[in-house]
Amino acid sequence: MKAYITCSITHTQEKMGLLPAIESVVKEKGLDTFVCRAGGTPSEIFERDYNQLKSCDIIIAEVSERSHGVGMEIGMSFCLGLKRILLIQKGSSVTKFAQGMPDTNIIEYNDIEDLKNKLSSSLKSMK
Repeated sequence: MKAYITCSITHTQEKMGLLPAIESVVKEKGLDTFVCRAGGTPSEIFERDYNQLKSCDIIIAEVSERSHGVGMEIGMSFCLGLKRILLIQKGSSVTKFAQGMPDTNIIEYNDIEDLKNKLSSSLKSMK
């Protein structure tokens, strides 16, 4: 299995600091990963990220900050038949449209340790 790990990177880049911890948990569960990154022209970014998304089985998206790109990745993941884990920090909200997607698990977390524990449990139950 392979996981596509993403978060909002255009506006504040605040959540990018969570990506290494998320990737670590995912790799501990034996999954390969692709982690989103900044850089490239709009065409290069689309091609790179879309091709990676097509090669994955699951998307793990931190959705505490609004992002057109992450929303599009989540929508494409549905069309591609991927499972989804949406990570959201307590006090934030996620659109009901995403909440209603089949094969979508929403994890609400307090802090990084809570996120890692809940993500680990969620991935364990998916295998």
